[in-house]
Amino acid sequence: MTEKEKLIQMILEDEEIQRYKRIEEHINKNKELKRKINELKAIQKQLVNAKEIGKTEAVKEFEKRYQERLSEIEDYPLMSDYLALQGDINDMMQSIISIIEDGIEKDFE
Repeated sequence: MTEKEKLIQMILEDEEIQRYKRIEEHINKNKELKRKINELKAIQKQLVNAKEIGKTEAVKEFEKRYQERLSEIEDYPLMSDYLALQGDINDMMQSIISIIEDGIEKDFE
């Protein structure tokens, strides 16, 4: 088994990742929640576009709609766990990337 395969296996077997996947399966089965998540993503795109073209009133409106939709999503059971795990996993992946980058830089020194 290569080092890459060992790393992938370690990540896939991580308890937090396993829990994240189980929660994600439940979320993906909930059509209403998926609809709201898609709406949130659409609002987020509109918000970014409004910021880019300097539409301050539109930005305020989209931020308000974004927060309302996000609150609705966070009210679903397991969503707070899901979002917390997502943050933890992102942090873990950033740490892994940093370790790999540091190792590569040391190899070139």
